[in-house]
Amino acid sequence: MAGGAKSFQVKLSGDWKDYQGDEDKILKRAYLAGFPNAKYSLRGNNYMVSFKEMRQTNTGSGKSREIRPPYKWKAPTVPIVAAGRTFTVKVPPGGPGNIIHVPHPDQKNYKGQMVAVNVPGSARVGQAMLVPVPQGAAAPISIVEPSAAEAAHVAAMPEGEAKKKAKAGWSTGAKVAAGTVVVGGVAVGGAVLGLSDDGLDATMEELGDIAAGAKEAVVDGAATAGEGITDAAEPAGEWASDAAADASDFIMELF
Repeated sequence: MAGGAKSFQVKLSGDWKDYQGDEDKILKRAYLAGFPNAKYSLRGNNYMVSFKEMRQTNTGSGKSREIRPPYKWKAPTVPIVAAGRTFTVKVPPGGPGNIIHVPHPDQKNYKGQMVAVNVPGSARVGQAMLVPVPQGAAAPISIVEPSAAEAAHVAAMPEGEAKKKAKAGWSTGAKVAAGTVVVGGVAVGGAVLGLSDDGLDATMEELGDIAAGAKEAVVDGAATAGEGITDAAEPAGEWASDAAADASDFIMELF
C-alpha cells in the first residue's frame, strides 16, 4: 500500500483515493468492531459494507466499489460488542470504570433522553468507545451490563438456563444507578476502539463524537457503590470531536 495510507480508501477509475471526514470515521469504527458487515446512512444515502469482500454498496443506486483499510490495520478476530445498532462516544474525565450518561444519538425519536454507558475500567480518557443503542421507553436503571464483550458472548448463547443466569448477573450493579432514568432502563456496556498490532497503539480519539455533558452524573460502578456520584471534570465541548449536525448519521448497524 503505497505511502502507508492512514484513511480507508476506495478504488475510483483504477486509482485508490482516500475517504474523507465522516465517512472515513464510520468505516474505521465499523471495521474495528470486528463484524463482517455494516450498514449506515450518510448525507441522505444508505450504504452496506462487506469487510469480507472489501466492498461498499450504495443500496439505493446499487453502485458497488472496492475499498481497503488503512495501512497495517487488522480487524479484531471476534466482534467487540453484540450485533445490532451502535454509536460511538469519547470517554470523558472520570469515565473509566464508571457509568456515564450521554445523549441518545437519535434525538429525532428520543428527544432529551439519555443513554447510560458502563465504561470499561481499562479505558483511557479521550478514547473512542463503541456503544450498543438501547431500546425501550425511558425508565430507572434496572440492569447494568458488566462489559460489551460479555454482553456479546451472552447474546450469542442459545436460549436456556445458562443464558438466563448470565443475564441475571447483570443486575448486580443496578443499585448503583437506582432512580436514574435512561433509555430502556439499562446501562449498556461500551467497548474501546483501538489497535495494538505491528507496533501500533492507536487509541482512536478522533473517532469519538458524543460526550457526556459536564453536568451529567458519572455514577460509580458496583465495586465503588458507596463512593456516590461525581461530575465530569471538564466541559463536554472539549470532549466532543467533530460531532455531526445529526448524530443519527453515526448510528451503524453491525452484523
